[in-house]
Amino acid sequence: MVEDTVDGGMRPAAALGRRMAGLLAGVGRVLLDAALPPLCGLCRAPVDRPGLCGACWSGLVFVTGPVCDRCGVPLPSDPGGPAVCGGCAAKPPAFAMARAPLIYEGTSKRLVLALKHGDAGHLAPMLGRLMAPVARGLGPVDLVVPVPLHWRRRLKRRDNQSAVLARALAGELGVAHEPRLLRRARFTASQGNKGREARARNVAGAMRVPAGTALRSRLAGARVLLVDDVLTTGATAEACSRALIRAGAAAVVVIAAARVPAPGDGIRHMVDPATLPAEGEASERL
Repeated sequence: MVEDTVDGGMRPAAALGRRMAGLLAGVGRVLLDAALPPLCGLCRAPVDRPGLCGACWSGLVFVTGPVCDRCGVPLPSDPGGPAVCGGCAAKPPAFAMARAPLIYEGTSKRLVLALKHGDAGHLAPMLGRLMAPVARGLGPVDLVVPVPLHWRRRLKRRDNQSAVLARALAGELGVAHEPRLLRRARFTASQGNKGREARARNVAGAMRVPAGTALRSRLAGARVLLVDDVLTTGATAEACSRALIRAGAAAVVVIAAARVPAPGDGIRHMVDPATLPAEGEASERL
């Protein structure tokens, strides 16, 4: 683990121990890679080059159909042009756009879970390459910022998977990565098994940009790319976007490795996106 993946708020002694463990693991992986043939990053079958084997690659589920112009959720039918889902029409999000290259099911889900819980940081560069073309479609950005992870949860996972992804993606895009800019001010319960409203309540007010830091000045007028591993209802992205915009960001766009399709949840009808507030108007509502 290198310094720029450390999310703010972790206790110094624990952070140092995690960094040392990460460095040793990285050295060990380099030595093994030199001595052994490459293996599939997911199932560990032998492959000709680093990455996924043919079977795992063919199991990935990509976002290919029409999506909401705002939050990126797959739409039930092709509207023939830009459209937004019912959820975004009823309550426009603070972020300007959100997208993901993968649907969170099948091998795509296994890939994200391996990164999140399986100590599979070696998958991040490949995911970064998958995310980069989608991120470029969101327009130019000034900063890449990961969704923060509370230090208590980091003790279990060793790394913030969103920060690992953000670092890989920032390298692909050639944009500055700022993992300490956004903090999780309080511990929040897992978002799993919660509905849309419960998720929103769980993370409301949990994110903040610390006052008086040199990094905060970089936010003024910046267009920020927020990075997460999975986008479900958008509640976490919303909480992060609000904190960033309140601290001075001009706009926030969101990229995740995978998108939960959420069939029937907020996608029952579509509307013209021209009826929603423009990107620059988000700060006026927060």
